[in-house]
This record gives sequence, structure tokens and C-alpha cells, in this order.
Amino acid sequence: MAAHSHENLVVALVAEFPELRGELEDCGGVLHMQLGAFAAFTQAAKGRGDLPTYERCLKLADQLFAQANAELAAAVRGSYLEHLEFEGSLGPAAWKLVPPRLQGAWNQIAAENRRLMSLPQGRSREQPRAEVGKKRMRRRGRRR
Repeated sequence: MAAHSHENLVVALVAEFPELRGELEDCGGVLHMQLGAFAAFTQAAKGRGDLPTYERCLKLADQLFAQANAELAAAVRGSYLEHLEFEGSLGPAAWKLVPPRLQGAWNQIAAENRRLMSLPQGRSREQPRAEVGKKRMRRRGRRR
């Protein structure tokens, strides 16, 4: 089994979805944009209730991910899976169509995003000192 890479990504996508050719060519060869276009295509199929096309997209994504080199695997995670949504009335049905390998990767991404969102959103170490200094000067000026 040969590893999929950026070089053969467009070939694989266009072979399954010829209607994506123009959109992929407009991406100027940028891997993350190409996978973003594929994610948008996938989400559009779900949005219009075309679950057979949605499922075909997911099966191809699963094949690409399973046989991807490191660069492509990272891009699939960040520019494809991360953009799949399972909200709304079709969300549960759409989730059931996601192959187990992609469900696992999507769950890892979602968990990491939740962890990052729960971190304190404090200021950098340098900024508080500058802000504190400005506040002290303002207070001192008022007292005089």
C-alpha cells in the first residue's frame, strides 16, 4: 500500500469527485486550502441532505488518512476533520456515517480544542507590569 501524499491528493479527490477540479485548481497547490475545499464540499453535501455523497466523501477521507504520509495526515486532521460539524437535525445521522478511524481522530481534535479553551486567558507576563505601572501613575496623578 503506497502512502498518500500531497502530490497525489488532487488526483484522488478528482477521480472520485470530478466536480471539485476547478475548486482544487483555484487553491494554487496549497494543501490546507485543498483540504479545506474538500471539507466545504463534504459539509455542503450534508447541508443539502445528500448523505450518499457525504458518505462517499468520508470514505475517501478515511482512505487518504489511513494511508497518508505525516504531512497529509496532519493536514487532514487540521484542514478537513476539524471543519466537520455534527450540529443540527442531520448531525446524528451524519456522525453515524463517519468511519471509526475518523471518529477517533475527530474526538481527539475536539478534546484538544476543549482543553485549550479551558486554559486561563490571562495576559502575558510582560503586559501586566506595564499595565500596573500605568495604573499607578494615573492614581498618583489623581491624588495630587
